[in-house]
Amino acid sequence: MTDKALNLTEQAFLHAISQELERGELRFPTSMEVTMRVLEALDDPDMDLGRMSTMVSAEPLLAARTVALANSVWYNPGGRLVGDVPKALVRIGFGKLRALAMTVAAEQLMHREVLGPFQPLIRKLWAHCVDVAATACVLARRCTKLDRDAAFFAGMVHDIGQFFLLARVWEYPEMLRDESPLSDLVRIWHAPVGRAVLAAMNMPQALVDAVDDPEMYGGVWPPENVSDVVFVANLIAETRNPFSPEQEDFRHGLAKAATFGLDDARLVEVLAESVEERQALMELFHIG
Repeated sequence: MTDKALNLTEQAFLHAISQELERGELRFPTSMEVTMRVLEALDDPDMDLGRMSTMVSAEPLLAARTVALANSVWYNPGGRLVGDVPKALVRIGFGKLRALAMTVAAEQLMHREVLGPFQPLIRKLWAHCVDVAATACVLARRCTKLDRDAAFFAGMVHDIGQFFLLARVWEYPEMLRDESPLSDLVRIWHAPVGRAVLAAMNMPQALVDAVDDPEMYGGVWPPENVSDVVFVANLIAETRNPFSPEQEDFRHGLAKAATFGLDDARLVEVLAESVEERQALMELFHIG
């Protein structure tokens, strides 16, 4: 394919996304249908355990992931196994179910053979999101009074704009070639697309802010909101975003500045605890 043809395809892709952003009508890929249904149901104030269990049970992959997480070491240190979705939801709570719904979309994306050369990047991106989520959860629990499940979910979706773009780009096969500028597009466009995706999902503004620019960080310790927790977690998490251009020394300097109120020993404890949760989740989600 010539550079000119690729450039025209790139323009068509960006034009389609731009038009949807302007209209406020993002067209979600089929891989996110289950996620959308679950998130919409969770926003229903009258939703109860029975109805939610029925909905989750109707989605085999989500049901399996729900029971598996409930039986993981993190949620089941005593070794008492549960074998059905209702008992599993009681154990993990609706907060973690939000994050599990995201895994369904991510797993389907990771198994799209058409994405070819970008499959390794997608797996690394998902590993990064799991790492940030685990780190944000531990930071919220150990260092703040913020809801740890809210922090976990925000960590899982803070790069959702990148997933959305990758999930849509298969409609433009020319963009999936090695010489494609796709990586640059994902890096540049993910923030506005991510905000639009979360807004379309009727997520709280605090969660939408979690995918915003670094200038959103309040700069105080301990973090005052979920957005700040995710910002710090993104800096100190071990697994890097494969689309991030940040140099390691620059990132390390930001991390030190962001955690100036946390002594080194405490920071080591937080990271060690987040690694345990990350490892459990990565094994559960078969990320390698």
